Amino acid sequence: MTLLTGASGGIVGALAAILARAGHRLVLSGLDQPGLDAVAAGVAAAGGACVTLAGDLREPGFAHTLVARAVEAHGRLDHLVSGAGASRPVPLVEMEDEEWDRLVDLNLSAVFRLSKAAARQMIAQGEGGAIVHISSIAHSNGGANLAYGAAKGGVATLTYGMAQQLGPHGIRVNAVAPGIIDTPMVRHGFARQFDALVEGAAQRTPLGRLGRPEDVANVIAFLLSEGAAFVTGALIPITGGIEILSPISTIAKGT
Repeated sequence: MTLLTGASGGIVGALAAILARAGHRLVLSGLDQPGLDAVAAGVAAAGGACVTLAGDLREPGFAHTLVARAVEAHGRLDHLVSGAGASRPVPLVEMEDEEWDRLVDLNLSAVFRLSKAAARQMIAQGEGGAIVHISSIAHSNGGANLAYGAAKGGVATLTYGMAQQLGPHGIRVNAVAPGIIDTPMVRHGFARQFDALVEGAAQRTPLGRLGRPEDVANVIAFLLSEGAAFVTGALIPITGGIEILSPISTIAKGT
């Protein structure tokens, strides 16, 4: 049984259909019930079944409610993907303290609370499990919102520590760090500059394009699978290589 948060669309919405085709039983959570309904329809079209539960992971106790719902629906919890998150471009000097607190709570503290609840259930079952967190390339460069970037750096550190502590229980913990992915959050956050973003990615990324949600979702699905049985404590960049500096000869040519 697999619990997905941030499942109203984007990366985790794409992941839900991929996992459904692979036979996973799913619990989908997100803020947007209509979005969850649309993803659930995609799961059904892929031949799978799921239950949904809308809610805000910043609310005390909601992480426990989600894990309990998963156990109620399917009797156990085998996998967790923590994909809920939010951001917007804003300079440090213009960010209010409330926004910092809100974004760090959602993008980091809520991941801790959910991970704790899920890990307790997996340990009690005694049969291992797999957890995948969605970090970001922003963990290494700060990104367009320092609260988001700092929180995603915390998610990377959380991943390493969880892998160490949960490994003896047979629970693998990994994370992915997407680059610029064509998701609703990116399109909304860069609405006025989206065309420039596409052009810039084509110039700076060796693969010459933005990422697609499926590019990230397929890697997460692998990390949940038996094919990744000896992979834990990994932070995998899914960036199209945008973080790789161009050779100086290329820069000199202006291409």
